[in-house]
Amino acid sequence: MEWPITIAAVALFGGLTAFAGWMSGRPRRDSLRVQWISWPLVTVLAATAAIFAIIHVAGMLGYQTGGNTLRGYGP
Repeated sequence: MEWPITIAAVALFGGLTAFAGWMSGRPRRDSLRVQWISWPLVTVLAATAAIFAIIHVAGMLGYQTGGNTLRGYGP
């Protein structure tokens, strides 16, 4: 049950990253209304979540990520 949730998270955050990047690249409208969403911030946060989900996929595939990856060549 972990695979469908993780793949859905990768797709969701990847799509949100693309959409927020597109929204942050659009020119602002000249109006007195306040823009409530900071699209560049949403782009960075969604991309970070997508990277964590991709790292989780790599972990489920059996790759060792983090921790003791130096295999005796470090402290």
